[in-house]
Amino acid sequence: DCQEIEGAGIIITIEKAVNHCTCPNCGHITHSIHQNHWRMIHDLPWSEKPVFLKINRRQFKCHKCKKVFSEKLDFVDKSKGYTKRLATNIVEQVLNSNIHSVAKRNDLSDEEVESMLKRQVAQIQKINLRGVKRLGIDEIALVKGQGNYLAVLVDLDTRKPMEIVKTRRIEDIREVLIG
Repeated sequence: DCQEIEGAGIIITIEKAVNHCTCPNCGHITHSIHQNHWRMIHDLPWSEKPVFLKINRRQFKCHKCKKVFSEKLDFVDKSKGYTKRLATNIVEQVLNSNIHSVAKRNDLSDEEVESMLKRQVAQIQKINLRGVKRLGIDEIALVKGQGNYLAVLVDLDTRKPMEIVKTRRIEDIREVLIG
């Protein structure tokens, strides 16, 4: 189901077609749905219109181990209100702009954008400079014109952020590179 709501954007309703799930605790397949949890998940825009996925993240009850668990959705992290591909896109935008502008442009809070950036960096292994041929240091203004910056270490060949440094002071950046 897909509908456009004036002022809100496009809402696409999606649901898994299968009526069973594998218990993450014991591996038993269960068909017993405990609860339905409908959530709105922010996704990539479509023709400059915001897109929200209306998702039923079902809770199942395992009759073998008696545990209740939520089904895993590959495209959205647990407890997040946005898709993984939106987060990746937002991080790419931040590398060419600043957190506040990207947040405003995408109808997100500064905190959500910063969280996406931190999460992306957290998924990257500890810095291994031996594999990096070209390292870039990018300053990102939290809010333009207020002098509050983060430094992002970027592998220039892959364009992937490797680390976020809370300040842009050379001493702090050096400490991250050495440590």
